Formats: sequence, C-alpha cells, structure tokens
Amino acid sequence: MSAFAAACANAAVTDFTVNGTKVTAAQQEQILKNLTARGQQRTPQLENAVKQNLVTEIAVLQEAQKAGLANDPNVKIAVQNATNNIMTEALLNRYVQQHPTSDADLQKMYQKDKAAYGNTEYHLRQIVTKTQGEAQNALNRVLKGENFAKVASAVTIDQPSKARGGDIGWFAPVRVVPQIGQLLPSLKAGQVYSKPVQFRGGWAVFQVVATRPAQLFPTFEQAKPQLQRIAAAQTAQQYVRDITSRAVVK
Repeated sequence: MSAFAAACANAAVTDFTVNGTKVTAAQQEQILKNLTARGQQRTPQLENAVKQNLVTEIAVLQEAQKAGLANDPNVKIAVQNATNNIMTEALLNRYVQQHPTSDADLQKMYQKDKAAYGNTEYHLRQIVTKTQGEAQNALNRVLKGENFAKVASAVTIDQPSKARGGDIGWFAPVRVVPQIGQLLPSLKAGQVYSKPVQFRGGWAVFQVVATRPAQLFPTFEQAKPQLQRIAAAQTAQQYVRDITSRAVVK
C-alpha cells in the first residue's frame, strides 16, 4: 500500500454513534493498533470490520441494558468476577514490566536448558504395538535378521511413521519419552534395544540409526522470546506468592 493510500485508509476512521452512543475515532484506532500489532494488515476492509463489530457490540449491549440485566444478580456477579480478573491481570502485567529479567539471567536459563538437552542427537526408528507380546514378536523378527524398516512398516500402529519404516527423525534424549530417552546414551549407531519398552501409548521396539553432535537446539536469540515468556510467568508467580504470604487471614 502506498503512503498516500495508507493515509486515505487512516482518514476513513471517524467518530460515529449507535442509537446515540458515541464511538470515537480514537477508540477505533486503539483496536486497529492491537490488530496490526498481531500481524493483520490495515486496510479499509479491516477498518470497516472494526466499525461493524463495534456497532453490533453496542447495539446488543444497549438491548441488554433496556432489559434491565444490569440489575440481574448473576450478571452482577459475572461483572464483578470479570473486573477482578482484569484488575489482577493488569497488576501482574505492570509488575512484570517493572521487573524485567536481565539478559544475564536469560542466558543462565538458556545454558541450563542447553545442558539438559545434551551434546548428542539420535536418529531413531520405532515399532509401536498395543501389547508386549506383539512388540516382542516384532523384536524377534528384527533380531533374526529382518530389516527393521520392513518390520516397522508391517507392524507398527504409529501411523505417521509407518510409511517411513518407523523413522521418526532426530531427537535428543530429553525430547522423547523418558522410558526411551534414558536408554539412548548407552546405545551405538545401528543398535536395536534388546527389550520392548512400555510407555503410555503402548509398547515400543526402537533402533538408533545414527548419532551426531547436537545441532537442533536453538540459538540464544531464537530461544530468547520463549525464555522471556517463561521468566515473566515465574516473576508473576513469585509476586503472587509474596502477596499471599503477607495477607492477614483470621
């Protein structure tokens, strides 16, 4: 959109009324600002959609007010609950903004996660069955010399990997179910684990196809937004605990 066209689009936002209730251009601009911040492109169509949504909301609200629902006990409780939630969220958001986590602390979180991820990734194939007996039969076939991928394609109930001969790609031990992840460091490339392993989804026979130095773990800059969200949540939780600890309960 050209600068001239964008200016025309912005100029289209004006005050209007709905049954006498005024909606200002500033109110519409704030909604548009929030939408564009989330990735939507500002267009005359978006501006019109915002206006129509406001018309609908206000008209319905006016009808509810005419019906006297503002005095309904259940509505009063719901309004109070909504107010409480909004106030609480505003308080926590303000506290988090006033107490941001430093890059140094984010780096510590990152290094801790990276250490937990480990230095090695494993290329895995699996055969998933419903019962231990089915898993043992599949394992016996592999141990007797049948191709793992061929057996997996015939036996596994894991549909996403079935067409790939049980191939599920590269993983660090912490990114697979613990029952299997804890076994991976003891296995070599090409090795099939000697027993079926039970997990929540059934039973698994798995093979380490290959290993390599870890390369899927994100860089600090890639991980930073997620780390900031986690840190903000932790800051808010600690603030809530501090407030609660100071409360006088009789």
